[in-house]
Amino acid sequence: MALNVNHGAQGSSKSQISMDSLNDANSQLKRWQTLASTLPFRHPHRAPIAHNIATYHKSRYKATRQKGDLDQAIVGYTEALLRGMNHPPMVILTFEHLTRALLTRFDDFGAREDLDHIISYFRHLSNLPLEVADIKRLNVLSGLADALCSRVEVGRRPEDIEDALSLLRHVITMAPPGTDHYRLIASKLANTWKRKYDQTGELEDLTEAISHRRAVLTSCPLDHPSRPLYLSNLAILLKSRFEWSDDLNDAEDAATLLQESFDLLDKEQPERMWVLMNLASVYHTRFEQAGDPEDLEKAISQHREVLLLCPLGHENKDKLLMNLGFSLTSRFKNFGRMDCLEEAISHFRAALRLCPRGHPHRQEALSGLANAMYMRCLRTRGMEDLEEPIKLQRETLALTPPGHTMRPQMLFNLSGSLRARYERTGDMGYIEEGIEHLYEASKLTKSGHPDARRILHVLAGNLVCRFRHRGADKDMANAIKHYRTSIPLIPEGHPDFSPMHSDFAQDLRFIFSRTGDAEHLEESIALYRSAVEYPFSSARDRLKAAYNWTVAAHGTRHSSALTAYRKALYLLQRAIDVGPTVQTRHEYISDRRIEPLRSLPMDAASYVIESRAYEEAIEMLEQGRALLWSGMRSLRTPLEHLHEVENSLADEFAEISQALEAIITTTGVRDIVQTPAGTDDDGVATGRNDMFARDLAEKRRLSGELEKVVLRIQALPGFENFWRPIPFRHLQTAAMSGPVVIINLSKYHSDILIVRSNHPVVHIPTPTNFFDRVTKLAHQLSETRKSYRLESKKYDRVLRQTLEELSELVGQPVAKRLMELGIRKQSRIWLCPTSVLASLPIHAAGPISSHTNVKQFLCDIYVCSYTPSLSALIASRSGKLSGSASGQPSLLIVGQPDESLPGVGSETRSIECLVGSGSVTRIAGEVATPENVIARLPMHPWVHFACHGMLQPGRPFESSFLLQDKTHLTLLQIAKSHLPTAELAFLAACHTAELTDDGTPDEVLHLTAAMQFSGFRSVIGTMWAMVDEDGRDLSEYFYGKMFAAGAQDASYEKSAKALRHASRKLRTEKGASLERWVNFVHYGA
Repeated sequence: MALNVNHGAQGSSKSQISMDSLNDANSQLKRWQTLASTLPFRHPHRAPIAHNIATYHKSRYKATRQKGDLDQAIVGYTEALLRGMNHPPMVILTFEHLTRALLTRFDDFGAREDLDHIISYFRHLSNLPLEVADIKRLNVLSGLADALCSRVEVGRRPEDIEDALSLLRHVITMAPPGTDHYRLIASKLANTWKRKYDQTGELEDLTEAISHRRAVLTSCPLDHPSRPLYLSNLAILLKSRFEWSDDLNDAEDAATLLQESFDLLDKEQPERMWVLMNLASVYHTRFEQAGDPEDLEKAISQHREVLLLCPLGHENKDKLLMNLGFSLTSRFKNFGRMDCLEEAISHFRAALRLCPRGHPHRQEALSGLANAMYMRCLRTRGMEDLEEPIKLQRETLALTPPGHTMRPQMLFNLSGSLRARYERTGDMGYIEEGIEHLYEASKLTKSGHPDARRILHVLAGNLVCRFRHRGADKDMANAIKHYRTSIPLIPEGHPDFSPMHSDFAQDLRFIFSRTGDAEHLEESIALYRSAVEYPFSSARDRLKAAYNWTVAAHGTRHSSALTAYRKALYLLQRAIDVGPTVQTRHEYISDRRIEPLRSLPMDAASYVIESRAYEEAIEMLEQGRALLWSGMRSLRTPLEHLHEVENSLADEFAEISQALEAIITTTGVRDIVQTPAGTDDDGVATGRNDMFARDLAEKRRLSGELEKVVLRIQALPGFENFWRPIPFRHLQTAAMSGPVVIINLSKYHSDILIVRSNHPVVHIPTPTNFFDRVTKLAHQLSETRKSYRLESKKYDRVLRQTLEELSELVGQPVAKRLMELGIRKQSRIWLCPTSVLASLPIHAAGPISSHTNVKQFLCDIYVCSYTPSLSALIASRSGKLSGSASGQPSLLIVGQPDESLPGVGSETRSIECLVGSGSVTRIAGEVATPENVIARLPMHPWVHFACHGMLQPGRPFESSFLLQDKTHLTLLQIAKSHLPTAELAFLAACHTAELTDDGTPDEVLHLTAAMQFSGFRSVIGTMWAMVDEDGRDLSEYFYGKMFAAGAQDASYEKSAKALRHASRKLRTEKGASLERWVNFVHYGA
């Protein structure tokens, strides 16, 4: 009986199915099994029959993926060999089939026990005359190399890698160049060198892998279907080398290759998703190394797109979620966006749900979640938040035993959380543990690897921390040694330069304070200078270094202090302007981590005041305070003179400025909005309309264009100072109608400066405890107001004590000096307080004793107004007045009565009677919507609000007037209005001049300031909640005074005196409590 043996596919582990269908395979199996059952056990034909049965089991496995079929194939081939086959080529062929089947079982099911057999069988095959069985020696040697590499990967016999490389170097000489076989072997060589690199961490091994990937790509025709894969494979290795060497050329090449790969793939091809994922990862890595925000935004956008492309239930969904989480975490670090950090945490949690215990990606998901939660803890300062990241990081470390490639990173991450824990508790045990982890991480990291410098740098900082407590000279010496080792490892152009230099400088400054060694101080100052002047680090990192420089130099009376302050103030605006919107900029300046920087302009002024440089002190205060308002005000720079000289350039500046302002004043609602896609069946957010990225890109583009236009304007004769910091000679014009009293609050020493038009600045010194006393007053008044309702006796008592102490600290010395300067009583003065002084009622400081023994408040002696800054006061006097034909101002009344405000109706009717109904437009009830009010404001130079004022602590741009159907006219909506002919706004609502408790008083973010910014020259607001009836009474007194001499004589310039008159009436005729009449303040001209 003649038997045909099914040879299967020779030389490949991927056997081709010889049947037309699975049914045919089943039929053939049944046929051969039936035949075998009819033969005696020792029949000579049973060997080839066993071979055929095995081959059909293997073919059926390819269709069904049932492990039982693969096991039966292995059993069948083994039986065929054991029974003995008298045809040598068939013996060789069966042996090769058995080896391939074992290799398939290992690849598909991880059967490690098969590996040693596979390698042994391949070695045996390589010594046989393979040509007689038509088996290519090249394929056998290549398979042996694959098996050797697999044994390395499972943690056994790492020396096998050299045997694999030796084999593949020999095999590639057997493959014809330019063929698919050549590209296959070259790819295997690249993979093997990459495995060796993973094992050794040696850059040379990675470079060898890259050279073979380049050879594959070079030999590949442009129209080859595998070209996208080859492009992507080379790009991935270049990205790995970039992460090692920081060579931006590798990142650029990787991005170019991946983009080409992506463009070659059809939309239906699933590989597009992976190529796009790798492209996003390249952009993210390049951002981390080079610091360009555009790269980060590209990465986030592409990671979002990858998630949308990912099929539901995909086995690698966890990896895609983590990638987006890492990029969003970087955005938080760069821009301080808490919403991005919260989204990142949600993605890491989702990834962790997809990675149960034993999953190969679990430690990465744990690590990402732990680090994101650690950052949230640093932002919120929540002690309880530190518990979870430390717990997660310990679990991650347990999953990365010694020898694991991720172990150094896990040790490094845990040390950071432990350091934060120490800073909250003072427990040195956390520092000790952190130092142990960092020493281990350092030993496990190659000296030239980028992680090496970071580990040594942080280790040095921890050693200095231990030196603070124990004073061991060894710790100090080792810290300096590690700093000196890590600093030179920073590549040229790397953003880590400034923060790493600043950290070293900071610790050297401390060491100087212990040792008194002047060399340590000088080196510290030099490091600060380098950090500040380095152009490739972020403005925010450079600003932090500059601030630390000012502290070091100011505290030691170093000659570089003034330079440090000037550079810091220059960087302050640039650091704030990184955010695309005022909301994001406010998030940055209100971040607790930069709290010390908020005192920078006041400290700078304090420093130069010591040398009596009063004018420069005022310039510094103007340059560093109210930056959100001044940044927006700069986009509304008056252009009348420029229009006369270069009309087209003025138009270009105005057009770009308007577009930029539209982005900057974007509301937070559209920053990140969920798309209709919502969440997928995995419970994961599938897409977001990330307007932040678009706003950032557009803001960067427009800012670049505007910068070019400004340079062209500054080149014009007479415009050299256009858009530069305002010089004192111009700031001094703010005092044209009366002196401006600037009260500078600094921890070094506080001062009072009086600015007068055409006169030198006058300086009033303050007591040495001025700063502490004022800080305590502001805190005490704020906390009491939060705890007690209106008309509280407790609050009245605290307020009275506050005013008495303010009288001693500010009121009496200011009134006395003004009188000495010849400023007559009842003259107007402007108060410009800094820091927490801006939250105190300085206008009512008192009582102030006089020679007549009549006790008066400061506002009784002088007519007091406030201004956030000198430039704000100057702006309030610029522009054209409305100039109505009748000479009588047109007044818009916005009234919204409800059960808690029953007096609004009588208040608005009283005003209408006093002003004259023909000049009044009243909006109330259903028509009192934010849109209607904004639309009517340009038509009326005067406006009176009688409604609820809503304060949003921590979110000042959401402070608002409550209108119809509980709609809100917000601070930001008002600020977006441009009202060049507006004159007077009376805000008879609660909290309209109250600062939210967000730690940024110098930004003066309240509704009154917003009205002033939008164009109103004079604005009346309230420092806290007001009594309903006071709105009616005060308005009656105020408008009665304004129109006492007839409508023709009514002017916004009289509003400050009219307010003082009304407040006096409130306290004398109505017997209003201190809290009620002190509440009302005047801002502007």
